[in-house]
Amino acid sequence: MIKLMVNMNRVKAWYQEIVELTEVEAGYTRLAFSDKEEAAHKWLIHKLEAIQCSVKQDRIHNVYGRMGDTTGPSIAFGSHLDTVPDGGLFDGTLGVIAGLECLYMLYEQHVQPDVPLELICFTGEEANILGGTFGSRAIAGLVTFTTEFEQKSRQLGFSKDDLESVRKKKGDFISFLEMHIEQGAVLEQSHQKIGIVEGIAGMIRLDVHLYGKAAHAGTTPMSMRDDALVLAARLVQSVNEWAAEPNSQVVATIGRLQVIPNTPSVVPGEVQLIVEVRGMNWKKVLNLKNRVEEWLLMNGQNQFKTVVEKHPAALSDSVKLEINRATASLSIPFINMVSGANHDTNAMSTLTDTGMIFVPSRGGISHHPDEYTSWEDIKTGIQVMFQSLMNLYEKHLGGRTQNDE
Repeated sequence: MIKLMVNMNRVKAWYQEIVELTEVEAGYTRLAFSDKEEAAHKWLIHKLEAIQCSVKQDRIHNVYGRMGDTTGPSIAFGSHLDTVPDGGLFDGTLGVIAGLECLYMLYEQHVQPDVPLELICFTGEEANILGGTFGSRAIAGLVTFTTEFEQKSRQLGFSKDDLESVRKKKGDFISFLEMHIEQGAVLEQSHQKIGIVEGIAGMIRLDVHLYGKAAHAGTTPMSMRDDALVLAARLVQSVNEWAAEPNSQVVATIGRLQVIPNTPSVVPGEVQLIVEVRGMNWKKVLNLKNRVEEWLLMNGQNQFKTVVEKHPAALSDSVKLEINRATASLSIPFINMVSGANHDTNAMSTLTDTGMIFVPSRGGISHHPDEYTSWEDIKTGIQVMFQSLMNLYEKHLGGRTQNDE
């Protein structure tokens, strides 16, 4: 009988060790492809080797730690160790440490799994010059190798051959599971301990350039101005109103603006901005994107292009069932929910059955130094993850029939 025995002293110690490999100023910084991220990867490799896992790091720096047979499909799980600039302590890191703790629990009970269990630490999950969820997208074969992408990848020392070498096939994984902080306040406000993720919202980003006419701020009458920032303000307001309409089923954000020339004495002549739309209903996402493009053309603006397009991912019913069974066996309250944030699970869902476990984020704060999840909630999450993995393991071994479900 495999026992559930989470060692929280070890988990807390690991967090402290990771902090020591991090730039800690206004927040916690381990940027994708940086020396800090690579140091964290080496830390993980050392921890995996200490429990006799088969460990490898591929040519784009993804780390794999496998317990059991080194061949054949695995039950995989994991997350990432990179952060946004001045980010929080828990985002991504929790999924890796939780997976590591699950392997340590098995090792301490002298378990030699008949089905390989594999922890994956993906590189470059956060936004970076090669695009977010880079490591998992490369594994899933979702990276488009354009001339522009090739130029960027060569800056980091990656070739097309490197990317092709890491690609996996359907059948290489039995399933994939990721534990993550919610990054929102739904669990906290509903007083639930676990979120079972039903799907990951799709996302479109439009790169928009708005043009007016730069002019002297003191000598140009208001009636003669063609102010690009005023036009941008109208677009920001319109996008917000469209997304807030009843039954829109999307969220929309303009989170980055660059005003040119950006000086008090000049009427802005150009504004560059990103319009981002997210939602589970892809038709609704496209509808709002089309409204933005129509608005731009009606206002004499034609400089826009789609720079990110990630379709929604419905997660596996079979994996959700095993997470549900885990919460029931542990008497832990849960809710089903959708992830508005993108995750490595999204890319992995194109290769295998996937599931996600959310734990509460205090105040819904994420990507910020104040990001916080209690040790109690972390322990609960690891318990659910471990039991979910054991459920998936036993199911694959044939220890439970369809009638049992």
